Amino acid sequence: MKFVKISLLFIAFVSFSCKENQKEENTSEEKITSETSKIEVQGHRGERGHSPENSIPGFLASIDKGIDVVEMDVVMSKDKKIVVSHEAFMSSAYVLSPSGDTISKQEEKSYNLFTMTYDSIKKFDIGSKGNTSFPEQRQFKTYKPLLTETIDSIENYVKSKNLDPVRYNIEIKSDEAEYEKSQPKPAEFVKAVMEILEEKEIVSKINIQSFDVNILEEMHRSYPEVKLAYLVGRGEFDENMEKISFKPAIYSPHYKLLDSIKVAKIQKTGMKVIPWTVNEQVDIDKVKKMNVDGIITDYPERAIE
Repeated sequence: MKFVKISLLFIAFVSFSCKENQKEENTSEEKITSETSKIEVQGHRGERGHSPENSIPGFLASIDKGIDVVEMDVVMSKDKKIVVSHEAFMSSAYVLSPSGDTISKQEEKSYNLFTMTYDSIKKFDIGSKGNTSFPEQRQFKTYKPLLTETIDSIENYVKSKNLDPVRYNIEIKSDEAEYEKSQPKPAEFVKAVMEILEEKEIVSKINIQSFDVNILEEMHRSYPEVKLAYLVGRGEFDENMEKISFKPAIYSPHYKLLDSIKVAKIQKTGMKVIPWTVNEQVDIDKVKKMNVDGIITDYPERAIE
């Protein structure tokens, strides 16, 4: 009987030791996973939640917050300059005329940037009005900058502050219905953007994104070394991939189109998953748990760990 008790005690001790070792291994594995699966944070149009969108002050403010990637949009002016702007017109939501007047919703598209020289575009104020969709946004006078000036400002700022290099996610704003109306055709547009990026020697630090498959196809043909992101706002992964002839490096859908199973499925194809535009803390936390590769947000401070 005594022998049986000793045997039971020995078995219990071995079982306990095994469980403790397993806990240590699991903790170690979780630590390694945590350290190697950092989610990339992209400041959407800079940090639109707190600064005027697509402005140099906004981009620099996002860098101060520790973003990994500066996200921005580009369009083309009448004199073939590449301008940092989300719309190819002067949005009534946040732009004031050179005289300080508001722009109505009805007239905003009459200010077509593709028919305006950059000198005239620069006179419009994109910061003083603010944006009612972002009540915490700082209000100050600023303008739509050129892509060249934007890159120079960012690179000089990073260097002067001795900060880690940042990368660029540049959306070429394009819609097939707008070719030769508010934008050039893809070949001309892509070439103009890439000439700047090559001149500034930052091609290794960029990816180009677009909703327009024709832009992505042109990029893939002419600049196969550049990472591309396929922006989508609706539809399922398989359905959207049928519209493009190659596999881009990044699949970038609206965050509401994703769940953990879909993220894993996309990643198994070798593509990264970087959703947009994730702003509420509850949604940021939710997509992080899906193990996405990055997050595009107007509030980068909410996503940075």
